[in-house]
Amino acid sequence: PAAPTLVSPSKSVKSNIAGWPSALNHPSRAHQQQRQQQQIATGYGTYYSATGTSLFAKKKKGGQPVSKVSKILVQLLVTVPDIGQSGDIVSVSTAIFQNKLQRSNKARRISEEEVQKLEAEKEANDQEMLDMAVKTKGILEEAMLENLGGEDNCDDDADICGVALTMKRKAGPEGSLFGGVNPKMVMESLKKKYPEGSWDGKQVKLTEVKDVDGKDVKKKDIKHTGEYTMVVALGKGVDATFILSILAE
Repeated sequence: PAAPTLVSPSKSVKSNIAGWPSALNHPSRAHQQQRQQQQIATGYGTYYSATGTSLFAKKKKGGQPVSKVSKILVQLLVTVPDIGQSGDIVSVSTAIFQNKLQRSNKARRISEEEVQKLEAEKEANDQEMLDMAVKTKGILEEAMLENLGGEDNCDDDADICGVALTMKRKAGPEGSLFGGVNPKMVMESLKKKYPEGSWDGKQVKLTEVKDVDGKDVKKKDIKHTGEYTMVVALGKGVDATFILSILAE
């Protein structure tokens, strides 16, 4: 009989059963090896190296992994798209602060103590603005009652009574004004009439102007004498409704 043939374990061997591959060369094993190599090369997949290192982290002396991406508090000195408005306090990565904000002097680092101080100042300022808005609304309401001659002179079905502001303009025989009255002119007249009120700031503005028929005329200048119901936003959610009377000179 012929001597047996020695086969190296690293080489492929034929199965004793026709048509069946050996365990070493089984297609599933080859597919697994190919997929593993692809994951290592591309960085995708769920393959973990044997060393067990943490992604984007390094070891501290205590043995705990620490993320390289740290966050810091900064105050924006100018408005930066996708980050915030001027004056905002935001949390950004150290890299963004150093590379995008600090070099162009768009932000400065701020401590927790400074944040607490600024928040306290903002809260006090907000309360002061609210108090002034409520006071200004009261001024207009008192003026309307005074000009009306008391609450008893107001009709029960009237939403508002009494004139808070009177403006005189040149007009024709039928009341058509020579030149219109716009919101800016109304706000300037309010400030002159009631200097103790709070009329400054972008939050203070006319939000509604209606004629005696209830028609909204805010988008156009007032062109006729008569009484107009107006709503002025005074800030912090406080609105005041008053009546403007435009008379011919």
